[in-house]
Formats: sequence, structure tokens, C-alpha cells
Amino acid sequence: MDKLQKALDQAIVQSVEMCNKLPWHDREFYSNYLAQTFYYVRHSTRMLATSAGRLTYEDQQNLHLRFLKHLSEEAGHEKLAINDLKHMGHTPNDYKELNSTRYFYETQYYKIEHRDPLAIMGYILYLEVLAQNVCPPLSKKIETLFGKKASTFLLVHGEEDPHHVEEAQKLLMTLSPPSLEIIIENLEQSANAFNLIMKEIEESTQYMKWKKSA
Repeated sequence: MDKLQKALDQAIVQSVEMCNKLPWHDREFYSNYLAQTFYYVRHSTRMLATSAGRLTYEDQQNLHLRFLKHLSEEAGHEKLAINDLKHMGHTPNDYKELNSTRYFYETQYYKIEHRDPLAIMGYILYLEVLAQNVCPPLSKKIETLFGKKASTFLLVHGEEDPHHVEEAQKLLMTLSPPSLEIIIENLEQSANAFNLIMKEIEESTQYMKWKKSA
């Protein structure tokens, strides 16, 4: 668990530092962020269902039931991003799904099906601890900039994810060393992939502005 905590702490520090430097005041940047968020969040329940279905009844029934509970808690969260984006005057179709966004979630299906169904815990833990650190102050900033109706995704995840993190940490205490190693690997990879998403959003937003002005 010490190795997992160290990897998590390092990943979160890097991502928080990056997020703090991003141009959240830019309407196009934030709208693109919401679109990319929709593209990967709509897979959350599907990934959890895929993972839950591969956990055995004999040895992993408690984990199976926990994943199903988490699945129900995540249901419909992509609609928050859609509604925020609508308030910004856009729909997801206004923004192309970025390559980095696909890298982020597509690898999860492979890890669940070919490595270990519990690998998804690295992806989940990273996102929820990141939300715990980033979403509360960022939701306030976005509300000030663009209104409360544009910040519901950030607001909800800032409020709910601390509870999810506590439950995830309890679950991790019960896992075998091989599963923990795969979870750590996925946590580090997920952090790297998320950082790439944010960088590509910033770059693509700058390109869109240049193209419009050309």
C-alpha cells in the first residue's frame, strides 16, 4: 500500500500543478474540456460493468457487488457534462474526440479483459483523488466565470468523490500484491494519459482560434 500511495501522491501533484496552469478562463478551452469529459465519462458504467462481470462468485463476490454499486452511482454523469456544455452554447458534436481521449479509456477495456478486472481501480482512484483536489476550487472559479449552470460536473464530483475515495481505499486493503501491482501500473498510465488530454485540449483550442483568424 505504501508503493500505491507514493505513486498516487506523485501522480496527483503533477496533474494538479498542470491543471492550475491551464486557461480555464477561455470559453473555448473549457467547452472543449467538457466535450472530452463527456467522451470518456460515458464509458464509466460500461467499464465498471465489464469489470464486474469478470469477477468470480467464489472469491470476488464482495468486489463484484461493490463495482455494481459504484456503477449505479456513476450512471448519468455524462449528462452533467452535456448540460454544462449546453450552457456554454455547445454540444459534444462541436468538438472532435481527441486521440488522447481515446487513449485514456480504450486501454481500460484491454486491461480489464486481458490483464486483471481489478486494473480499473487504478483509473478510478486516480480520477477520484484528482477530483477531490481540483474540483472544489475549480467549480467556484468556473461558476464565477460562466455561471453555476456551467459548473455542475465539477461541483458534483468535488462533493461526491471524497466518499468514493474512502470506499476505494478500504477495498484496496483487501487485494493481493499482484493485483495491486497492476493497479499501480494503471494509475500511473492513467495519470499520464489524462495529462495528455489536457495538453491536447489546450493545443487544439489554440489551433481552432488560429484557424478562425487566418
